Amino acid sequence: MDLNQLPIFKELSPYSGQIDTENRWIKLSKLVPWDEMDELYRRHFDPSKHSVIKDCRLIMGLFLGQMLLKLSDREIVEYFHENLYFQYFCGKDSFVAKVSHGIIHPSLLSKRRKRLGKTTVAAFEKEIWKVLKEKGTIKGHRLMLDATVFPAHITYPSDIKLLNSVREYLCKTILDVKKGCGIKKAVRTYRRCARKVFLNVQKRKRKTRKFIRKSHKKMSQYVARNITQLETLLDQAIKQTITQVGTHLKASKSRIKVWEIQQIKKRLKVAKEILKQQQALLSTRGPKVNNRIVSFHWPECRPIVRGKEGKRVEFGPKAHLSLTDGYIALDHVSNEAFHEGILLEDSLNKHRERYGKDPEVLLADQLYANRANRALLDEKGISHAFKPVGRPPDDSLESKRKRKQKLKIRQGERNHIEATFGHLKNRFNLDKITWRGPDGMAMQIQMGLMAYNLSSALAKG
Repeated sequence: MDLNQLPIFKELSPYSGQIDTENRWIKLSKLVPWDEMDELYRRHFDPSKHSVIKDCRLIMGLFLGQMLLKLSDREIVEYFHENLYFQYFCGKDSFVAKVSHGIIHPSLLSKRRKRLGKTTVAAFEKEIWKVLKEKGTIKGHRLMLDATVFPAHITYPSDIKLLNSVREYLCKTILDVKKGCGIKKAVRTYRRCARKVFLNVQKRKRKTRKFIRKSHKKMSQYVARNITQLETLLDQAIKQTITQVGTHLKASKSRIKVWEIQQIKKRLKVAKEILKQQQALLSTRGPKVNNRIVSFHWPECRPIVRGKEGKRVEFGPKAHLSLTDGYIALDHVSNEAFHEGILLEDSLNKHRERYGKDPEVLLADQLYANRANRALLDEKGISHAFKPVGRPPDDSLESKRKRKQKLKIRQGERNHIEATFGHLKNRFNLDKITWRGPDGMAMQIQMGLMAYNLSSALAKG
């Protein structure tokens, strides 16, 4: 028999009609409160469209699958058509083959993220917490607190590289607007000369300060010229696209749409702010700029100074997390740097909302050990592992040794949350934040934590 002529399956049903009931996707599907999440999901759509929209289980199943498998939007849709068990997890009762377009277009996932927002995802997370508490897997006796930065998926920024990305966008947009408006007059963008300046900087191994500053100044001049050219073209495009007729607006036949002009203006505003910051660096020769933009395509991303070896500065959102009985929750997230020591009271309040009581033990590093936090913990009767303040008691050497050893052991117990951070970034698609948009960063972190908690509950049985 020719092996190349063997059928894929012996029977019509995939896997010969047999499935593994112990598969992880089947077990995970029993932990997710699909009905409660579907009720929250449908509030974002008109009731007349409930019969035609993609259901919540499919969309949320794909989101959770992205976190568990570390896949992109396009890759998770491909994986959906390859795995029968994952299709069951997403709510399908029969195998769905990819005939032409597939179950959904990958761009729909991005649209759903924009529509839902971080508030709805946080509500989904609360429903999962309810299921975990009902199973009795979380007691809420011990609370661990710490903060970490989840790196955004951007290139390491440098001034010339940032200006070059702005310049490339401007040159491309100038050509698009010029073509859309039918303008035949040539526009000298000097893109080849600017590209040559950028490549000379990138390829040179040893760069002097004078050379870097000279190249930096040239790039800022090219960007300033391109911004002026694009603004002039946009004014012409607006005149061609919209014509004032009395009190009514009449659209012309130009290929440049109104929403496209608004989108270009929004990006142009970011380009102007970057140019302003870079010109300030050139004029003052100082390294500090308030609200510094490090990515043209992701302007809300900020540099977070950490001071750790190999990671003196990280670029991405900083999150304050709490770990209880092996399950982790998001207490606060921000693109701007913040001191986690002042968030202890807020974390205690959120812990009380989740479990209905205060923790018995709090484990955190010395950043939280200010006098206000110590007084708050003493008032609530919560024990901690902070180093005692004041003069040490006049005990024997053996008592001092035992007290230090006990304190060291208690402080070492909080290392579990540090290991959890590494596990989240390596295993649950949080090593590089890729979800963009107003709330994309926070939503990806929340979905990653949900996937981690479901995986932990599955491992604990």
